[in-house]
Amino acid sequence: MREATYSFAKKLFNVEQIREINSIIKKNLNVDAKDAPAISAEKTSEIKFLKLGTIQRFIFPFIDYCHTANISSFGFDLHQLTSQKILNYNSYKKGTEYSWHIDATPKSPIKDIKLTCLLNLSEEKYEGGELILFKGEEVICKEFNEPGSAIVFPSFTNHKVNKLTSGTRHTLALWMSGPKFR
Repeated sequence: MREATYSFAKKLFNVEQIREINSIIKKNLNVDAKDAPAISAEKTSEIKFLKLGTIQRFIFPFIDYCHTANISSFGFDLHQLTSQKILNYNSYKKGTEYSWHIDATPKSPIKDIKLTCLLNLSEEKYEGGELILFKGEEVICKEFNEPGSAIVFPSFTNHKVNKLTSGTRHTLALWMSGPKFR
């Protein structure tokens, strides 16, 4: 039985690196893609998309950490990441949130999302916007509010992002999938 609620890495990137990553992301966003929030969840943040290949070499420490977290804490059978993998760039401004949900691919006959991997790319201080996980009780992931930090948790974990009360919160979301759960 897996006991870990989440795996956390503090400051994978410094402020200068975060600015560079954000700059590269903004130049490579797919403006035609549409978001598909979890069913029955309220999602008021702004979501944009990009392919992993456009920033892969700049976020290698994050990708490496995601694999390390899986090996040491979760042990899921995962598919290889490709340059075509779509990532979400999430922007939360005052009053925006994402209510309780899980990350899943319910219509896929061949794969399930196994891990939710988030990287905090905020360049300025913000208040609110806490990531909350639910595992028998609410777990506030305070460590994730620090820019440059990463968190990895099983995608079937119910989670939410509280309303932002000031500033702007930017995160990059990568979902790691694998063969269907049995």
